[in-house]
Amino acid sequence: MIAILRPPRSLGSTTAGDDVRRRSKGLSFGRLGCLIVAAFFVALFGVASFHGVVVAEQFEFDRLQGRLEDGHQRAQVLRNEVARLENPDRILKAAEGRLGLVPPQERLQLDVALSGGPDAPLRPPIGNPFSGGSR
Repeated sequence: MIAILRPPRSLGSTTAGDDVRRRSKGLSFGRLGCLIVAAFFVALFGVASFHGVVVAEQFEFDRLQGRLEDGHQRAQVLRNEVARLENPDRILKAAEGRLGLVPPQERLQLDVALSGGPDAPLRPPIGNPFSGGSR
């Protein structure tokens, strides 16, 4: 069994208008297909470029995060070192050992002299005592 979907065309029955319409339809579909494929590849390239930027920024973020953690650890070590060096017992041992200093046998308490008091009147200084004048 033979099925004919459309009647055969004779070579002379084709008009110029039909030929142009067929070509324009075929070309527009081909151009549209190429445009879609090109747009798809441009989109893929854009996504790949964006991914590269994100990865580079993540590496930079990780590097800065590591530096921050190292800085926190270094600060903690330095705080411990300052606490050890400020220990009064260590300072007293260093003063007695290296410097040969000894604590006094008795401590004297000095009385506070108030300006204009009845026991010890003090005169105010003459001029500006805080100026950088001659000594």
